[in-house]
Amino acid sequence: MNDAVKDAVRSFWTTRNGGSGVLSGKTLDPFVDIIARVVKESGLENAEIHTGVNTSQLPGFFRPHKSWDAVVINDGKLVVAVELKSQVGSIGNNFNNRSEEVLGSGIDLRTAIEESAFGDDAAIFTGYLIIVEKSDKTLATPNIRMKFFPVMHGFLLDESERGSTYCKQKDGSFPTAKGIAYLDRYDVMCKRLMMKGLYNAAAVVAAPNKDHDEGNYESVSAQTSIETFMTRLSSHCRVVASINKQQN
Repeated sequence: MNDAVKDAVRSFWTTRNGGSGVLSGKTLDPFVDIIARVVKESGLENAEIHTGVNTSQLPGFFRPHKSWDAVVINDGKLVVAVELKSQVGSIGNNFNNRSEEVLGSGIDLRTAIEESAFGDDAAIFTGYLIIVEKSDKTLATPNIRMKFFPVMHGFLLDESERGSTYCKQKDGSFPTAKGIAYLDRYDVMCKRLMMKGLYNAAAVVAAPNKDHDEGNYESVSAQTSIETFMTRLSSHCRVVASINKQQN
């Protein structure tokens, strides 16, 4: 798995830095290939991997449809839906945009599943995988400035400040405080997406652009590593394959 991910990271940077891949949406194709391989090796004999705009559209509950980056259909049933994103360069507003995108897509699809858009016995793996440039900007610890309410637990750089220096002042306001790095924010977000059941697996791949030919990457935590993501994907597909054999 490690070599395959390194190859995918290397290809991601080569395509992105070349310019053409960004416009054509090809930078993350190698990660789709990894997903396809994991699905095929899981025992789903009739699995079809769809990535095209027209073939990877799925019904939503709050909107008619949305194109997912990788959709797996097996014997006419939806088995896997994965959203792939990347974050390179400007991080501030883009983190909020990425957060809103993944929340919207997750809630929309999860509600559609609950409302039987894919049948009453649907067994669907939903996944979110984001490649984030590891740089001084994504490792920076931005300030948190909320005047009337405290930030939730997990977002302060030093949680020991909560209740001491980071507490309500005499005028009713909260002071400025250092928050966790943007890269860590992605990690927290992915953990909470899984905790709340919006996605079965969510992963962050931290990859530096420097010396990108080596394909170096890191995980922010074991829970949100790409290896854990693929393990969960494989387990889900193996269960579905087992159920199919019993029914046949």
